[in-house]
Amino acid sequence: MRVGVLWRGPAGESAPREDRGLGPLFRALSANGVEVVPVPYDESRHDEVRARLRPLPGLLVWVNPIQDGVDRRRVDELLAEAEARGAWVSAGLRAVHALGTKEVLYRTRSLGWGSDVERYRTRAELADLLPARLERWRRLVVKQGRGNGGDGVWSVALADPDAAATADARVEVCEARSPRRPPEVMALGAFLERCGRSLEWSRVLVDQPFQARLAEGMVRCYLSHDEVVGFCHQWPQGLLAPDAPPPPSEPRRMEPEDAPRFQGLRERMESEWVPSMCATLEIAPTDLPVVWDADFFYGESDGAFVLGEVNVSAVWPFPPTACPRVAANVAAALASFGSTPPSGGIGEGDRGR
Repeated sequence: MRVGVLWRGPAGESAPREDRGLGPLFRALSANGVEVVPVPYDESRHDEVRARLRPLPGLLVWVNPIQDGVDRRRVDELLAEAEARGAWVSAGLRAVHALGTKEVLYRTRSLGWGSDVERYRTRAELADLLPARLERWRRLVVKQGRGNGGDGVWSVALADPDAAATADARVEVCEARSPRRPPEVMALGAFLERCGRSLEWSRVLVDQPFQARLAEGMVRCYLSHDEVVGFCHQWPQGLLAPDAPPPPSEPRRMEPEDAPRFQGLRERMESEWVPSMCATLEIAPTDLPVVWDADFFYGESDGAFVLGEVNVSAVWPFPPTACPRVAANVAAALASFGSTPPSGGIGEGDRGR
């Protein structure tokens, strides 16, 4: 059995960067009888990559929605072609479209992980609804449909908490990709115009109330299909005030799926939230990626969590302890799809190690 590994990289690169953490996964795949075929991608080699993918029965994809100023539309073209000829792909386009946009926060807001999320599909909806929500919550986090690394995520708060949210009201805006900078002060109308430009290309925006416990960190819950395979406690800084407490010296802490302090979250994910999500989004558990994650903020009460994002496009690194389960699921998926590749061949120089 062979599986292609697709990521953004220069021609001839044999594997993603070491800090992506795929080495243990490659070894686990080999132990499961799966051969890795590296497929670095950039738009200038689109047709070349298409030819390399054609004979492969399966494909693992690590490509961000936006990277170096380029979106992944042309990558998605290749994935659609692969799926059409019967190849197994993870994350497949069905999962990317259902989970891989911030709209998932709106569509699953009634689950136990949800919050008061609003969705905007037009500039008119944005102008009509967001000011009233800002008056109610006083501070919102606005997110464009697709992005990564804090791109297209802002917090907005009324500079005068007692002011009405009119177009000329002053608001304080922080960008998630610009950590711990003083907020930018502007008119609410100008902020809505900024959001409108983002809406035009991303097709949807959502907002949710700012989570007051953000300085305590965020819990990333990793899954393979519908099974929790690990956790990471990390401390995002993008929307915190400059005088917020500094994060621990260790910026992220990977933990296995049996980490004692996260067993309540694990139980709710596996027994309640993921099954409900699949029913709401009309997606089968086996169509969920072999590695994906859900990011949670701490809620108002102890043991409460609020969903902030779902990641399916480029989930790396992840806990090394997850690799045996991920690799076993890859092998099972390839076997169920059939290990005989489509017509075509692949040279020895294309084989991964």
